[in-house]
Formats: sequence, C-alpha cells, structure tokens
Amino acid sequence: MNAGLSGRLAVFTLIFPHRIIGFQTIFFWFVAIWLEPLLVPSVVRRFSIPGFALIAALAMAACAQTRNPAFEALAREPLPSSPWSFTEHPGSVVETAHYRIYTTIDDPLYEHLIARVLEAAHTRALALIPPSARPHTEPLDCYVFANRSQWEHYTRDRAGSNAPIYLQISSGGYCQEGVFAGYDIGRDQTLSVIAHESWHQYSWFAFKDRLPAWLEEGLATQNEAIIWNSGDPEFHPELNARRFAALRQAVRDHSLFKLPDLLATHAGRVIKLPQASIDAYYAQLWSLVLFLEQSPDYAPRLRNLLADAATGKLTKALAGTTVTQREIDDFTEHWNAVAGSVYMERYINPDLGVLEAQYTGWVEKFVQGPPNP
Repeated sequence: MNAGLSGRLAVFTLIFPHRIIGFQTIFFWFVAIWLEPLLVPSVVRRFSIPGFALIAALAMAACAQTRNPAFEALAREPLPSSPWSFTEHPGSVVETAHYRIYTTIDDPLYEHLIARVLEAAHTRALALIPPSARPHTEPLDCYVFANRSQWEHYTRDRAGSNAPIYLQISSGGYCQEGVFAGYDIGRDQTLSVIAHESWHQYSWFAFKDRLPAWLEEGLATQNEAIIWNSGDPEFHPELNARRFAALRQAVRDHSLFKLPDLLATHAGRVIKLPQASIDAYYAQLWSLVLFLEQSPDYAPRLRNLLADAATGKLTKALAGTTVTQREIDDFTEHWNAVAGSVYMERYINPDLGVLEAQYTGWVEKFVQGPPNP
C-alpha cells in the first residue's frame, strides 16, 4: 500500500496461506502451476490455485533438498554488529554499507541473509535512479523482529496515528517515512518482504516527486522473487510464483482490473475487497511493470519517468489538471487517481486503449506456461 495517500508512508501486505514457501521451490511451483490444468479436474481447479501448485511444489522440493555449503560458510563468518535490545528482548544492530538492521532474531545465518538481500536490493534500486539524482547517503534503518508480538509493540509505540492501519496487516511489514519494520514469518517469506519494502524505503529518499501507486507497488514487487547463487541473492522478477499464480487465476476468472481502474486505485482501497481481488491487484501491478520493463519500446520510457521523478520534473505533467499543489504535497487519493493515468499517457503511451490491448495480450500469453528463467 502506498499509504502516502493517507500520510507519508508505504505499506506492503502479504497474506500467505502457508508459512513455509522456500524460494528453492520456485522451479517446482511453476512446473506444478503449468501441469495443474492437466492433472486437476476443472470443477476442482477453480479452488486449487495456488493450493495445488504449492502442495506439489513443497512435495517435490522436499525430495530435492540438499545442504547449501555457501550458507554454512556464511553462518560462520563474523558480521559487524553491536548489542541492542527492544524492551526486555535482547537483539543486535547489524551494520552494512547502506543499512542499520535492528533485529531480535538470534540466528547468524538469517542475519547474513537479511544483510545481503538488503544490499542487493539497494544495488538494484541504484540502477533505476540516474547517478546525478542519488541524494541519500546515510544508512537506512530497518527493524526485523523475531515475532509478531514484538512488531506490534514497536508499531503501537512508533507508528502514531497509522498504527491501526499497520496492525491490520496479517503477515508482512511496512515502511513509514523511510523506516522499515517487519517480523519473522519464515525465512524466505521474510526476505521477500524485506526486499519489497527496501524499494519503498529507498524510493522515499531518492525521488523528489512521488510515484503513483501502480508504479510504486509494481516496482516493489519486482524484488520479491529471490534466487540464491551460492551465498549471493539474485532477483528474478519473472519467477515470482505467487504473483504468477494469482495472475493466472484472475485471467481464468475474467477478473483482471481494467487498466484505467488499475492506474487510479491504490492498495488502501483494494485491501477492503475479497482476498482474490487483493491478489489480482498486486499480481497485475507486478505483471504490468514486468511487461513495461521487458518491452524495447516502453522500458526506456519508464526510465525517463523515473529520472524525472528523481530530479523533481515529474509533476510538471500534472499542469492543467484538477490536482492542486497541496494534493501533490500530501499524496492524496485524488492526486493518485489523476497522476496514475496522466503519467502513463505522458511517458509510456498516450493511447491507454492501445496500451491495454498490448498488455492484456502479453498477459494472456504469459500465463499459458511457466516463464523461462
């Protein structure tokens, strides 16, 4: 959620039906999703995604589990840290090149992986921002708690009037005014949340003009699929199994958001809808940005939009619209509704009808089978 629409902050909500979804199962999950129409009767199938795929993936992955020597070596490496505590809970502050990670998780390997994911996400974010527009050099603060109880305590103490919003998050984390707070929901899921929120965190400082919700959240979802190459994380947006499953289901159910609606809405509104609609919304934002980034025509235009946002030129596109400067400054719902489509038309394609036809055609082809790594 780009909760800047109700205050200067951003929220990411994850509602996992299962707690143990290792990214080592991504390959198996895609295979299961692809085979599902062949193996499951249509009457049952409408209830089976992503359940069938997840169960099959976990079963296959369980048979394929092997030791990871790189992780074992990481766990033995010293990590720059100092003692810290939250209320009565002991913890540590892990310091990296760009982050201060406050955590009550007592697991050396876990701490290493959090640090590596954050630094890799930071490098990925830098690639989207022009070198001349990278103003923030201070370490970014992150809080990763060992359990939800500690996270709720922190949220009530620190989030102010936004605390009731955040406490509705069933599983995930949030970023408020450039500070991330989350908790352990299983190692791989937590790393995915951290990578997602790291985009919101960096975006808060890097852009002089805010991005509309469709782009802010769409870019954040590009960080969620992490593949480990020995001890180094790599981001593969096209292998986001959960978003892929939700997108495929939305296509089957004919429940995709129309492009103008997708550009105008935000998670704060969508979160009140049924879970299937929430999943479809995030899956569409993920796939829309993936579509734009994979397009030889649209990818450079998207970079131009981001460059103008970083240098404070983006809101010039709103001249002559009904959006006031105060609405721009406050990131209001009206600003988002207008800016979402105006920026898309000004920077990507002036004909939203043509763009929607291209995107829909790409989606229908994309969901026919698991994408190639």
